[in-house]
Amino acid sequence: MSTVEVSLRLSGMLPPSEHLTELFGVQPTRSLRQGDRASKRRVQPVDLWQLDLAMIQDGESLDQQLHEAAIQLKQLAPEIAKLDRSTCQAELYISTIREEDQGGFSLPVELISAAADAQLSIELSILVMLDDYVEPELNTHVIACN
Repeated sequence: MSTVEVSLRLSGMLPPSEHLTELFGVQPTRSLRQGDRASKRRVQPVDLWQLDLAMIQDGESLDQQLHEAAIQLKQLAPEIAKLDRSTCQAELYISTIREEDQGGFSLPVELISAAADAQLSIELSILVMLDDYVEPELNTHVIACN
């Protein structure tokens, strides 16, 4: 099993989500404001505007989807580059889960170039599933009530 996800992530003290959506001409995949409930236990510490550019599973064309992500990012780059970086962090977030024997993967030059045009940092998250990994069993106990 392997997956690769590529996203544009803006975080910090952002303009209203509607303003960013209008500026970029695209709806975010995820948008949270500081103080919003991000999950059952976590409150969002900063504003977040995220656009997923590619979600690639086993057997899908990595090259084609990364090419399409680069095209979309290149179109957004001029507006992204104008954002005030003193209040906004802008990054290309790339996350992958790989099996131990799969080795790495490469990013096309056009994706790196588009990220540079948009003045994005690149954040990588890599999880390697070891061959001997065994899913942990759930610890469940039956309690009898009499």
